[in-house]
Amino acid sequence: MPMRGSLIASSLALLALAGCASLDKDECRTADWRAIGLEDGVKGLALERLGDHRKACAKYGVTPDTDRYIAGRTEGLMTYCTPDNGYRVGRTGEAYRGVCSELTAPGFVAAYNRGHELYSLHTRLSSVDREIGSIKESLKDGTRNTRERAGQVDRLESLSREAEQLDGQIARLERR
Repeated sequence: MPMRGSLIASSLALLALAGCASLDKDECRTADWRAIGLEDGVKGLALERLGDHRKACAKYGVTPDTDRYIAGRTEGLMTYCTPDNGYRVGRTGEAYRGVCSELTAPGFVAAYNRGHELYSLHTRLSSVDREIGSIKESLKDGTRNTRERAGQVDRLESLSREAEQLDGQIARLERR
């Protein structure tokens, strides 16, 4: 049994390491560093990603073309660092890594914050709705303890008020 446990642990460690590699052997050897930089920029990845590529490709004797990578990434960031994309990134709950320039950051961050606020409100509303559903199920199934039932009814009323408030906040924010 101990042998099996260490075998599983070793396998998991190898999978974790494999997941860290940004590029494989073929990708390193045939790399278009400008295109890789462009792709990383469009995704809003930090410049540290080049270090990941450097590490992955060092195993195969390949060194990234830093200038081409940075040129591509800079171009990609022009696509990423727009207010529309900032809103999308925030709205989907993705993290912003502080990659936009002084020129593009204000518009991106303002839109990101608005999108992220909506994401947070929707996330909380979903949680409240699930709890409301759970309490309704519990009340429908019946409980013998009248105190517990009264507590559930109070909690249901409180959650229903919170859901209404969240709906109102979401509607106001979406109108802006």
